Amino acid sequence: MKRRILATIMTAGLVLGMLTGCGGKDDAAQTPADTSQPADNADAAETPDAEETPAESGSEEKVKVALLLSGSANDNSWNQFGYEALMKVEQETGAEVAFSENVATADQLQAIRDYAAKGYDVIIGHGGAYEDDMIKAGKDFPDTQFVIIAGGTGAEPNVLAVDTAPWQYGYSYGWVAANITKTNKIGFVTGMEGVSTMNNLVGSWRDGAKSVNPDLETIAVYIADMGDVAQAREAAMSLKAAGCDVIVPELNAGFQGVVDVCKENGIYTVGRTEADVEYAPEQLLTYTVFDWGPKYVDIVKKYMENGVSGGAFFYGFHTPDAPGFVFNYDESNGWNPAAVTEDIAGKFQTEVVDMFAADPIRSYTAEDAASGTK
Repeated sequence: MKRRILATIMTAGLVLGMLTGCGGKDDAAQTPADTSQPADNADAAETPDAEETPAESGSEEKVKVALLLSGSANDNSWNQFGYEALMKVEQETGAEVAFSENVATADQLQAIRDYAAKGYDVIIGHGGAYEDDMIKAGKDFPDTQFVIIAGGTGAEPNVLAVDTAPWQYGYSYGWVAANITKTNKIGFVTGMEGVSTMNNLVGSWRDGAKSVNPDLETIAVYIADMGDVAQAREAAMSLKAAGCDVIVPELNAGFQGVVDVCKENGIYTVGRTEADVEYAPEQLLTYTVFDWGPKYVDIVKKYMENGVSGGAFFYGFHTPDAPGFVFNYDESNGWNPAAVTEDIAGKFQTEVVDMFAADPIRSYTAEDAASGTK
């Protein structure tokens, strides 16, 4: 019987939000003017009639929500997560929605301004790379709600940076790995060293592992391109050579390279879809589904109720109504390794979930998350 375990946090990602796909830039040549699409395009859900959907609070007009994507809306990864979340907003709030895909870095600011000038109430940039341009546009359109997914600090009064708390799921990965390892050596493969999200993710992974065993070795490897399968594979092989028997990837397409190495060498890892379970059932301790839909809906509903807001907001164990991600686990060990015991599951609830529900915010430095062994 499959169940939600090692947490109900929800997310994919991924990565990291998040994070999977922590908002890396995609310099595709197509311009926003070429890619802006209404919600009733062939790939989107049909827009409900106005009388069948909620109206904006205090107004008969629908809230208008726009989304900017650095890549393709059907990339089966980070950008598609954003597109699907936008469709959830349309379905659950009745908002009028539109999106632009393959927005090049140089075109971001103009695309944001164009949507604001057209009267869109909420403009979402699906990735941290949008933050600087959102802050610039926010000064000129004070009544518009600007949102950066996987953002950093945002800006008052109307630029909101939103993320799944990376320190919560990073800590979770480290805690679980420390309870599973037999060599007392665990590894992490990711990218963008020094970026605040990665500092919190990798730093908390180390913290979670050390909370179980202070003498355990944690080895972090950063690669230049999170989408490069070959680089990811090479990094995983280096961790295997160092003696790691649990390796956690937080990558885009490069994720597959790490899972491949783990499958070939009997190393425990984590997945992010049921397809990963089918591919490597003996290696996956859990698979983590990132779902931005509930968070997008929550963001838009809060705007409809309260107007614009700024600063930073994080989803996690402390926001059960809009969770950040879900760890999926098979309690009968039909596919996940028998190493994941009921005892571990029980302790996870008290030592991780309950801890963060009570005290949700943490912060880690570049030194905490530095590459190499600690």
